Amino acid sequence: MSKLISRHSEWGEVAKELDAEKLKLASYDGPLLDRLGNVAGKKILDYGCGPGILALALAKLGADARVFDIDPKMLMFAGEKIGQDKVYTKSVDIQPNFFDIVICNLVLCINPDDEVRRIAENIKKELKFAGTAYVGFCNPKIFDVPESRLDIRFFTGNKYEENHRYRKLKKEGWYEIIEDHRPIEWYEKIFGDCGLKIVGRHFTPEYEFNGKKINDFVILEFVNV
Repeated sequence: MSKLISRHSEWGEVAKELDAEKLKLASYDGPLLDRLGNVAGKKILDYGCGPGILALALAKLGADARVFDIDPKMLMFAGEKIGQDKVYTKSVDIQPNFFDIVICNLVLCINPDDEVRRIAENIKKELKFAGTAYVGFCNPKIFDVPESRLDIRFFTGNKYEENHRYRKLKKEGWYEIIEDHRPIEWYEKIFGDCGLKIVGRHFTPEYEFNGKKINDFVILEFVNV
C-alpha cells in the first residue's frame, strides 16, 4: 500500500526512496547537468537538495557544490555525499551574493504560493550579479496525462483552470504526493518580480507513453540583473 506525503515534515520518510531513484535521474538530472555544461570551479547551491544526488554529481564535476533543505534526514544523506561543511541547515545562513548558480529542482510545486515567493526572493539574494538560476518543476502542460514513466495521476474531475492541484503516485518508491501544477507563466512572473530575468524555458526530452507524447519537466533559466 502506498503512503501519502502531504506535509514537509514527512519527506524524510521517503529519503531512501529518493536516494535510489533512477528514472527521475535520467529524465531530469541528466538534462539539467547537460545544460549546466562546464561547472568546474563554480559555486553552486542546490536549494531544496533532497538526498544530494545532484550535488554529488556537481561536486564530481569540479563544482563547489553546497546544499540546503528543510528536512534533517535529507541533509544527513546529502552531507554524507559532499561533506557536512557544505550543508546549510537554515536559509538565513546562506551567504548573499555568493553563488554563480542556484538550482531549485522539483521543490516549488509542493509549496504554497507565499513560500514560492519567499524561495524566489532567497534565490535572488544568494546569487551573484549576473549569476544564473535553474528552477525546475513538473510540466503543467501534461495535466491531462493519466500516467507517465514516472507516476500515475489521480484526476480531480475539474478543468485545469478550475483546479490544478492533484495527487500522484510515484512509481519509484511507491508513495503519493500532492502537487500544484501552476502555469509556467505564473512562476516566470514571481521570479521576475524579484529581479530575475527569464532567459530560457527548457523542457526535458520528449518520449511516448501509452500513445501520448510527454515531457515530464520544465526548467526555467533566470539571470540575476
